[in-house]
Amino acid sequence: MDNKEIIQAIKETVCKYTDDFIYAFENKKIKREEYDDVLLFCSEIYDVSFLKKYKNKIRDIIETILSTIKNELYSGDTTYLNYMGQSKGIGNIAFSLRILNQKGIHLNQFQKYCDCWMDEFYKTQIVLYYKTQTVPVLYDVIYGVSGMLNYYLEYRKEQKDIILGMLKYLIYLTDKNEEKVTKYFVIKLSEYKNTHSKYDLYLDFGMAHGIIGPLYIMAKAMHEGFQTKGLQESIQFLKDLYVEFMRIDDKGRLQFPTQLKLSGFKQKEVTDYTFNNGWCYGNGSIVFGLMKVAKYCEEELDYRFYKNELLKIMSGSLIDNNLFEPIVCHGYAGLLMIQICAYLETQDRDFLITIEEKICETLKYHEKNIGEERYINNYSLLEGASGVMLALLKVLGKTIESSKLLFLD
Repeated sequence: MDNKEIIQAIKETVCKYTDDFIYAFENKKIKREEYDDVLLFCSEIYDVSFLKKYKNKIRDIIETILSTIKNELYSGDTTYLNYMGQSKGIGNIAFSLRILNQKGIHLNQFQKYCDCWMDEFYKTQIVLYYKTQTVPVLYDVIYGVSGMLNYYLEYRKEQKDIILGMLKYLIYLTDKNEEKVTKYFVIKLSEYKNTHSKYDLYLDFGMAHGIIGPLYIMAKAMHEGFQTKGLQESIQFLKDLYVEFMRIDDKGRLQFPTQLKLSGFKQKEVTDYTFNNGWCYGNGSIVFGLMKVAKYCEEELDYRFYKNELLKIMSGSLIDNNLFEPIVCHGYAGLLMIQICAYLETQDRDFLITIEEKICETLKYHEKNIGEERYINNYSLLEGASGVMLALLKVLGKTIESSKLLFLD
């Protein structure tokens, strides 16, 4: 990007945020439960050149957090580590350690400990997943098997048995349940949320909690050379669902269901289609995911089709995005992540045509929300201001690995 004014605006915004963030940590205004998210943010910004003046303080924060985590582990306290996925707890910490290792902070013993902890968590929990009613946190990108499997494919391919074990669970969910539909259908409880309440079964098509995550990661695993019974058939099954239930909107763009009820599935009637271009339930991440699946499956025609459809989405007007927040999950930062990753994937500069106006929208909504505690004091990649900073840094060409957690790299 060549617009010097926008580049300067990004740098000033990131510097101001980093300054406030460091002040908050040093004055103990950041809660312990945020530490894994804070570690991820610090690991990403540690060697950003224009943040050099903060480098020593960022290093101090990293060391404080790691010391806290180690002391808790030595005392047997694993309160903040009981997550299987990559966006919270032990998975988030392990991912952050990988980033720090790339930047010259080598914590090999602690990395090994975290990896072994994940191995054991998988071995003790996966058998229970087969006995549990399907819910998104078991299989999804954020907390579930899909996110964990992505970590193993990125960094631990030698753990073949664990990788195949996770694949088998994702394949198992394509089998039929007692309703004679795929086990990826999940229960949506009534507002009272108890076991005696009436419930609806629904099939989630979004990136955050939907079937695009398992589809993406199974295709990636197959592309990496992993094979097990039913893998190709399961990939094809999920691909076909997206084709079956997609539609073209009145502006000629693809849309997909958000959460498709069982009745709608059986009658082939969709009432709720994707309504924005963001990450969690948006057209952008779904079409990007399908484009990557086509690449992994070596289907050139499908790849070109989804690439062209993604270009339509990324080239639309601001009003077409239907986004009103700065955050990654369902805001402009997520759209920026999709757009810059699409460019890096394809090297097609057409993906950059509208990026400056989206940067300006991100900065605008950041300023509008800066007084909101739920935003500025939230340090998660998906819903906090720190995730917005990482998206802006990614646009500047900085090496930001967190897009892997979003299934965009």
